[in-house]
Amino acid sequence: MSFIQKQLGHEGSFGMDLKELRELRGLTCEQLAALTNIHVSVIQALEEERLEDLKDPVYAERHVRILALALESRPEFFLKKYQKLLTRRQVFNPSYLNVHPTVGKKDLFVASRFAAVLGFVGLAFLAAGYLFWQAYLLQEPPPLLILNPEDGARLNIPQVEVRGETAPNALVTVNGRTAVVDKEGNFSLKFDLPRGLTTLIIDAKRRYGSPVSKIIRVDYQRASE
Repeated sequence: MSFIQKQLGHEGSFGMDLKELRELRGLTCEQLAALTNIHVSVIQALEEERLEDLKDPVYAERHVRILALALESRPEFFLKKYQKLLTRRQVFNPSYLNVHPTVGKKDLFVASRFAAVLGFVGLAFLAAGYLFWQAYLLQEPPPLLILNPEDGARLNIPQVEVRGETAPNALVTVNGRTAVVDKEGNFSLKFDLPRGLTTLIIDAKRRYGSPVSKIIRVDYQRASE
């Protein structure tokens, strides 16, 4: 391609100078697009100064530099004129243009991140609920069911086996003595009886919870009496 010199002055507009230089180089918009990998529509929008057709007029400065270099001109000259054009049109940010943004608010809504946040919040609620339930269980009195003896039972031997059911982690005492509680919550304790009426106070409680009590009265009398 033979070298063609064009005196670039300040009297022409940015788009006009860009178009004249391209034509002086003997290139069509399509040929310049193939040479620079810049879409034809972008080149035409720059030449016609249709900033509203550019996705990002500020970002398009890099296209201006590439086009100037491809047309064997000084990039600083065209960049200066392009920046003046942006200032004259009051384009300092793409949002000032009356065009629809390429990326909308819905596009910025990343489903995967939302799902991750939602999952984290859900796990946090589950963990908090579990801790609250455990705290409730620790403070709530355990269940207490006495299977033996019956209240008011009359016995003819000086011993009674106190049996019942409670929570597996409960502590059970009968008149202050500790009963054995198995992993299913069953407990038992053999208790010696004096002659006459005996009151058995069965207490059950968790480690940090409130106690629950039941009172059973038994009457031991010798068989001969």
